Amino acid sequence: MKITQWVPAHESPRWRVIQGWMDSRLSQNLPDGCNEIPLVRSLPIGDEKMREWNEVVETFLKSDSEWLWSTHLDVVVDPGTLKRLLSWNKPFVSALVFMKQSPVIPHVWTDYDPERKFINRIDDTYEWFMKHLDWIRGGAYLIEPKPEDALIEVGFTSTSCTLVHRSVLEKMERPWFVQHGLNSGGEDFNFFEKARNAGFKGYVDRSCICEHLNIDQGPSSLDFMMWYWNSTYKNTGQPSETSSSVTGSNGNPTG
Repeated sequence: MKITQWVPAHESPRWRVIQGWMDSRLSQNLPDGCNEIPLVRSLPIGDEKMREWNEVVETFLKSDSEWLWSTHLDVVVDPGTLKRLLSWNKPFVSALVFMKQSPVIPHVWTDYDPERKFINRIDDTYEWFMKHLDWIRGGAYLIEPKPEDALIEVGFTSTSCTLVHRSVLEKMERPWFVQHGLNSGGEDFNFFEKARNAGFKGYVDRSCICEHLNIDQGPSSLDFMMWYWNSTYKNTGQPSETSSSVTGSNGNPTG
C-alpha cells in the first residue's frame, strides 16, 4: 500500500503539526503493507492556490501511489489518524475538524441549499458526543474503542484532513479544485460536489478528532460542546439571532 501525504502550504508549519506527521510514521502507526509516507508540499504563488492544488493531484495520479492524504498546516492530527481513516474501507473519508473561531461548530455539512439543512449534522454531532461524556476533551485524539456509529455521510466537509483513493480522483471532473462562491472560498464544497457527481459519497469519522489551530491552540470537541451548551442555538432549519454567525450574509457557511 502506497500513501502520499499532501500539505497545501503558504507558511512554515508549527512544531505540534510536524510532530503529528512524524508520529504518524512510526512503525506502530503505519498501515499494514505501508513502509513509508512520502510528503508533497505545494507552494501557492499569488492568487493561484487552486492551480497548485490541481497540479499536485495531476502529479499524484502519474505516480503509483494509491491514496492521497490531505493535511493542512493548521491541523494537528493524532498519530493513529491514518490507520483509523483506512479502517472504514471508504474511498473518500475525512477526520472531524471544528471551526477555529466562534462559533465552534464541526465541519459536518449535509449539503448546501436555501433551507440550511446542514444544521442537522451539527445537532446530530452534539447528541452523538452526549452519549458518552468521556469522549469529550481538547486536542487531537482518537476515541477508543472505535464506535461503529462514528462514521456519517456528509454533503461536504473541510479537506484539512481527508483521505482520498486514486479511483475517486480519476473519475472526478477536472479541475478537481475550483475556488468560487461560499465567501470567495468554496473549494471544499466544490471538491465534494465533483466527487458526488462522479458517484462517490463523502464521509466524516467523528471518532477521529483533529485540532484546528488558531495561533498555538485550537478548538476541538470540548470547545464545541462548551459553545453549544452556552448558546441559544436551536435546530430550527433557520438561523436564530445568536446562530446567525454560522452563515454569511448570503446564507453560506463561514469558517
